[in-house]
Amino acid sequence: MADAERTFSYVAIDSAGKRVKGMLTARDDGSAFERLKRDGLSPLSLRSRTPASVKVGASDKRSKGLTEREAAEFLSDLAALLKAGADIRSALNITGGRSDRPSVRVTSRALTSAISGGDALDQAFTRSLGKDHVFVGALVAAGEATGDLAGGLQRAADMLQSRLRLRDQLVSTLSYPAFVLLSTIVAVGVILFFVVPSLAPLVSEAGSRPPLSLSLMIGASTALRQNAVALVALTVAAAIAGGVAGAMDLLTGPLERLMLDGPARRTASGLVFGGFAIALGNMLSAGAPMSEALRLAVRSVRSATARARLEPVSQAVRNGQPLSNALEKVNPFPASIIRLVVVGEASGALGTMLARAGQMEEDAAIRRIEAAGRILGPALIVLLGGLIGLMMAGLLSGVSQLGDAALQ
Repeated sequence: MADAERTFSYVAIDSAGKRVKGMLTARDDGSAFERLKRDGLSPLSLRSRTPASVKVGASDKRSKGLTEREAAEFLSDLAALLKAGADIRSALNITGGRSDRPSVRVTSRALTSAISGGDALDQAFTRSLGKDHVFVGALVAAGEATGDLAGGLQRAADMLQSRLRLRDQLVSTLSYPAFVLLSTIVAVGVILFFVVPSLAPLVSEAGSRPPLSLSLMIGASTALRQNAVALVALTVAAAIAGGVAGAMDLLTGPLERLMLDGPARRTASGLVFGGFAIALGNMLSAGAPMSEALRLAVRSVRSATARARLEPVSQAVRNGQPLSNALEKVNPFPASIIRLVVVGEASGALGTMLARAGQMEEDAAIRRIEAAGRILGPALIVLLGGLIGLMMAGLLSGVSQLGDAALQ
């Protein structure tokens, strides 16, 4: 059944630049907004005079917040509507009404309720989008302060899109080596569990000592088969223990320290601190105060170890130290970013330089990962071919020698 028509009151700017008020009927906020645009009006405010009959469904109640991709699209849509002339409440109503995703509808309603209740925009966005998107609030506050709320929302959307592209690149680069490694493990398992055991009776019947290669494979196969239940139980127990340790954050700290201080520290620091520099640079470019931008940029870093190392930077800057000097004390903060921070401080373009330096460092880290992936894939293929070739050669050699012994 078609949706019932609802009555809306609006305030808009006509083609002559005059403010006009009026009322119209439409199915929803989106239809009302589009109708005003077709009539040559730029809406400033759009309010429903007829309560919507839509109830919160079970799927809405089960919604657990926006994913990064949904948040990026949501913020970008809001920015586009604000640029088109809608006010923030109308933009939220339209975005939530158009979406078929429960999480977007719930977030739109939560934001509308918070703003209608008198909450500041930045606080409303910070609470509604969750702790993973704390920088959005700072960009919203900076956008309000400079009179460019749409620009602040679009910058936040761009930052989330950058994160998504980075994650997609990592998955694309590492998926092929991971597939090859898994194939190697499966192939060796099939040989040891199914192929080698079929030759064991031949060795027993021959009565002679089998070749060393065949003896080793039969011994490994026998040990694996006899202890298969114990190995499976051990693997499950290790997985459960790892899951519990992960849930209690017992492994996070050591793994993060290994990444930041170990052999891959250059790549890890480029990804972690490059993202921090981009977030801080974007917030400063949007007009956020240094202290607030630093606080939220640090909170946007997902590595707890990196956050702990960055937290003293805020205090040092409040005490009057240049940002570049404070960052030099963070281990292992990329020197290339610090050099551009010095240039930004001298030229007055700190935000731009930070964002550029962070992007360059992220790109360099991605190139190193891609180069490692290009080497790792073929290396694993060679390893797989060599391992399977040696095992099959040992099997064929053993069978040949057993046949010769039987003929003699």
